[in-house]
Amino acid sequence: MPARLGTLLRQLLRDRRGAISVVTALTLVMLLGFVGLAIDTGRMLAIRTELQTSVDACALAGALELNGQADATDRALSAAMFLAAANRNTFQSAATVLGSSQITFSTVPGGPFLTSGGLPGSAARYVRCAADLPGVATYFLSAIGIKTMPTKASAVAGVQPAQAVCSIPMALCKSSNAQAASGNFGYAVGDRAILGGTGNTGFFTWANVSGTLSGSGLDPYLQAFVGFGTCGATTANGRCIDIKTGVVSALDDGWNARFGVYKQGGSGLSPTSAIPDLSGYGYRGAGIPAGGAYSDYLSRRVPARDPFQGRISGYSVSTDVNRTYGAPFRRLAVMPVLDCAASTCGSGARPVVGWACVLLLSPKASNENAEAEFVARADDPATPCRASGIAGGAGATGPLVAALVQ
Repeated sequence: MPARLGTLLRQLLRDRRGAISVVTALTLVMLLGFVGLAIDTGRMLAIRTELQTSVDACALAGALELNGQADATDRALSAAMFLAAANRNTFQSAATVLGSSQITFSTVPGGPFLTSGGLPGSAARYVRCAADLPGVATYFLSAIGIKTMPTKASAVAGVQPAQAVCSIPMALCKSSNAQAASGNFGYAVGDRAILGGTGNTGFFTWANVSGTLSGSGLDPYLQAFVGFGTCGATTANGRCIDIKTGVVSALDDGWNARFGVYKQGGSGLSPTSAIPDLSGYGYRGAGIPAGGAYSDYLSRRVPARDPFQGRISGYSVSTDVNRTYGAPFRRLAVMPVLDCAASTCGSGARPVVGWACVLLLSPKASNENAEAEFVARADDPATPCRASGIAGGAGATGPLVAALVQ
């Protein structure tokens, strides 16, 4: 009997060890499955984050081009494709290549979204970029039959008034004419405004828009003007902006460079360091068309890329500088509108009453005024001007900047 009992005990121990082995093996399989799921899922999330970055950049780049012009969706499509491809996915191993069917446009943020050929550029207000990687291979889940996982991302962007922007260091004085009730700061669309006569003494509107321009002489103003402006300019109405008074002819070179007109020696500006507009054709005096120069300016940009048609003493004009180096809308600018008659900010500053989109009309000699044409309020959804900056803010009325809405 004791021998039989011992045999039974040994058999039981062997069976128990076998059961433990089976349980251990099953547990290891489950643990490896969970580890594999975590690794593959984490990998998919990382790839989706990269893909989301691509479509965010795509939508923001496209929205910045939606400025109410007939070719807006064509420009937006090109910019969106370029920025999407500049942001890579799958652990930076592949460019995010989007086709025209994946970049669509709408008049409202919720859609419907149409391809660039299905919606006029003048009506497009929002752009949607959608990316889809249908076959991202798995590493561990393939063992249970899940060989690929789809990864998708989308973004919708439009434009919103900014609380802070990048702006050229100039300002427009509010007008006191009969159009003041129109809400356009006293201007009618197409009105000519004198921004300051550098050949005369008195009030000038070279403006420290960000409050940070400093240094020796006027060099920071010049650099901001020939570049893409000075950033961090808050747009709140009532903010005081320091202005320059007296003769500041040193800044003529920066103004003229936007037309493709460069000083012969001395300033060091060139088409590569101070980019011109697509057209430098100028409008001054009797040469300004009735109703404004903006429509004519658009016709001279593409495909003609007309250069400045005159000569200014001390400056040179090349017939192909705009065609070779020109960039879109260097003569279209957003700038603050100041109440130049107000004294609330003291003698060296003026309060902001809004922001305008203006067209720089013509290059200038030292004894000529800097002149601009009022095109629109900068916060008008149909304005052709776009700016770079921070969107939103309570009661923001600044220039329109691109912002993600979905």
